[in-house]
Amino acid sequence: MTITDSNDPNDLCDLRTRPWVPVTGPSGATSLGLRELFLTAHELDSLAVALPPAASGLMRVLYAMAARISGLDEATSSEEWSLRRYTLLESGLGFDPSAVEDYLGKHAAGLRLHDPVRPFLQDARLAEDSATTSGVNKLVMARPAGNNQVFFGHFTDREQVPLSSAEAVLHLIAQLYYGPSGQCTPRTVKGRRYGNTMAGPLRRSLSYHPEGRNLFETLVLGIPAPGAWPAPGPGEKHLPDGCPWEREEPLDPLDLPGGPAGPLSLLTEQYQHAVLLTPGPDRDTVVDATITWALRQNRPDHKDPYFVWDELRDGTLRPRDASADRALWRDLDALVLMNRGDGSRRPLIMDGLSGDWLPEPVFSALRVRAYGFDQDGQTRDRTYFSATTPELFPLLEGSGSEADSDLALGAKEGRTAAEKAARHLAFALRQAWRAYTTPFSDSRPAKVPDQTPDGRQKDAGPWPAMALASYWPAAESLFWAALDAADFTHSLRDFGRLALEIYDDVTQPVAHTPRGAKAREGARGIVRSLVARKVTTP
Repeated sequence: MTITDSNDPNDLCDLRTRPWVPVTGPSGATSLGLRELFLTAHELDSLAVALPPAASGLMRVLYAMAARISGLDEATSSEEWSLRRYTLLESGLGFDPSAVEDYLGKHAAGLRLHDPVRPFLQDARLAEDSATTSGVNKLVMARPAGNNQVFFGHFTDREQVPLSSAEAVLHLIAQLYYGPSGQCTPRTVKGRRYGNTMAGPLRRSLSYHPEGRNLFETLVLGIPAPGAWPAPGPGEKHLPDGCPWEREEPLDPLDLPGGPAGPLSLLTEQYQHAVLLTPGPDRDTVVDATITWALRQNRPDHKDPYFVWDELRDGTLRPRDASADRALWRDLDALVLMNRGDGSRRPLIMDGLSGDWLPEPVFSALRVRAYGFDQDGQTRDRTYFSATTPELFPLLEGSGSEADSDLALGAKEGRTAAEKAARHLAFALRQAWRAYTTPFSDSRPAKVPDQTPDGRQKDAGPWPAMALASYWPAAESLFWAALDAADFTHSLRDFGRLALEIYDDVTQPVAHTPRGAKAREGARGIVRSLVARKVTTP
């Protein structure tokens, strides 16, 4: 079967054939349409989306399509699913071309970006429901809109800079998955007008995705196993499992939303925003956008398979927040350990990624890519980032050997030791700075309080930030060296030595003064206590 062209001669920006997904392959970086992407996925290295929140959302969209094309969404048992996935990965031949053509041809209307009835991941009803638009600047998270601060560039509401349609798709996806809560462009449905919305399903999250040797492996490895598929509760209203571009009828905005009914709706239909792009006359650009609420009720809670879940004091689980100040290696043990001893849970997608369930070449090359967006729960965006681990096969339970298990536990001990040394370092430098800057009384240093007389937290001074800026990159190198050597036996001592060295470097400029020397030595023991053997002061 071949893909048939739209009845509309203007094409309406057909995402099956228009190049819009950035990838890297044998010839370098390029952009492909969905058809060529799936047909050549086994020849491509990876996605090359520069915007991490767009990449994270796009991966979920592509996983859903890959599940349909491969038939993994139809498995009736975990055993059948695992066998199908193993066979796909072992062959290395990529997706079946006829299955690619069938799926994309069947859903052609929903895969046009500017289709007047079923625009891709948009709600055509906004043309009638919203009297005003939001502006194209609002669509791009890196652009300031309204009174918001400048992020990466200077733009104003008076001058709305158009986007190419290919760029606009990625920003559309980022908005649906990471969009803000609070005030939005008003929308009126059945006489009821609202101008506020809830946050996107991935807002402020850290998302982990398995990565193979090529894009085909990456997409197959990222499809959730049946154990991660949601099941509607008794009596709960829900639609059949599917994706937005597969549905001919849009959701009722005022209806009570049901939870995801399976892997496809779990991946692609948890949005809280409704968006409609306004194309330019040539349909190759987007000149305006409407961004508003999609539902009046929050969707039921669901467990995203790409999140690390941390247990709170009351026993509930919540996804780990993205933090630009926290490097990926500090979450490595959270990705590989089944039982972390604190009630928390590694991402569900990591279950089954072992040598017993994957072909050995695939397992040996397995990495994990993290996408994070450091933002608050409402409107403030700090920064986004991505990172990739080395091969994880020495840490994952594959052969079931004791050495593998010991090394995974050792990675946890190494991370714990690094964080303990960092806390000691920061605390010692706070104490040293306060002692150095606190006036003497009766020839003795006054007590160093944590708060000022008016109850405010006392300034910790510049030393802790200076030290940690040097400590964490060096600690990361030390951690990877220990992992390569498969030896975390002396982690606390090694990280303690590093912290002590940095403590001495940071406080060296005041060591020649009596006050500085006294403050320095008075707090040095806090760090020195981490080192098993005596360390001579430089």
